[in-house]
Amino acid sequence: MRDFDAKQWNRYLHPERPSRYARTTGGEQTVYFEEASQFEVDAQAACEFVTCSYDTAFMLETQNREAIESARFWLNEGIVKLPLGMAQRYQDMAKRGQYFSGLAQRLNLTPHELDAQLVSNCISDGEHQARIRRDAPQLDLFAVAA
Repeated sequence: MRDFDAKQWNRYLHPERPSRYARTTGGEQTVYFEEASQFEVDAQAACEFVTCSYDTAFMLETQNREAIESARFWLNEGIVKLPLGMAQRYQDMAKRGQYFSGLAQRLNLTPHELDAQLVSNCISDGEHQARIRRDAPQLDLFAVAA
């Protein structure tokens, strides 16, 4: 959920904020966000954005951008608030989403084709653990670095 543009411009667009960005509980720097007791959407601010700002020009300018940019925008503008202490979980979901979006684009697959590709190439947890054990470097505790 890191947004370099927002970090750069927030000091000018939102000078009242204590910071230009936020951090998750895991320490990852992300776009500025606010927290609430549960996931919240400011309906009035969302409606104002959709009816007053989101015109055809805005739509055409943003239609080819990544989906994560919408989430960053809504968070940065305070229209969406994350549940208290859950930012790291949302950050992890965002990273997974970006990974699979990039994979689909790189492999030129539709979402349905990507699902089929992932299912056909998946392995069990047991096989995964076996591969980790097999591929782990053998540590020689008595070796002395030269």
